[in-house]
Amino acid sequence: MKPTIILNIFSSIDGRIATAPNRNVTEWTQLGLDGGANDFTHKLFDELECDGLISGSESLIVWGNHHVQLDTEVYWPRKSKAYIVFDGRGRLNFGQTVGLLVVTRDNVGREYMNQLEEKKIQYITAGDGEQIDLRMALEKLYESGFRRLGLTGGGKMNGAFLRQGLIDEFSIVVAPLAVGGANTPTIFDSDDVKSMSQLTALELIQSRVIDGKLIWMHYRKKSGIC
Repeated sequence: MKPTIILNIFSSIDGRIATAPNRNVTEWTQLGLDGGANDFTHKLFDELECDGLISGSESLIVWGNHHVQLDTEVYWPRKSKAYIVFDGRGRLNFGQTVGLLVVTRDNVGREYMNQLEEKKIQYITAGDGEQIDLRMALEKLYESGFRRLGLTGGGKMNGAFLRQGLIDEFSIVVAPLAVGGANTPTIFDSDDVKSMSQLTALELIQSRVIDGKLIWMHYRKKSGIC
């Protein structure tokens, strides 16, 4: 058993989720280029009944190194019980710990585990390989009471969930912006497809134009398709 996983993210019309590598996408919001996509996407977590949000360590590192100050804060989901950070390599030094739940590996470094314990950060471990065992992690999150989790990771994390067939719904908000770039992060940065069986077929649940600026597309994965 695992929670329903809902990818909920905004991107440019060409599927870019940042201006360039190591850039905080919030700069689009700061400059008024996202058409309100950042704020609207955060509101969707509540509309989609997400009881927790999943992010990856890479996103937090980028946001920390490229801080963007907004005049008005973006909406924060009210139905979420936890901000769940997947940090398999134990790279983060947490300052904000309220509402935080960390997912890491069984064999992560002792110093990192000491940090979690000293700061009284709730955590779960999943797998002792080179990366987090995503299926095991989701099973443990289900056992912890989570039923609908919003995935808001970077491209690599989203790509890992996609390749393992773990995303049940896809909520994509398209901002009125084109970016381009050969190495610019995309919604899914994963290994190339090697066979047609790796494609994920979808069916449309709903679509909506928002304020004449944004397009929201909400799909579910077709049953029986990877």
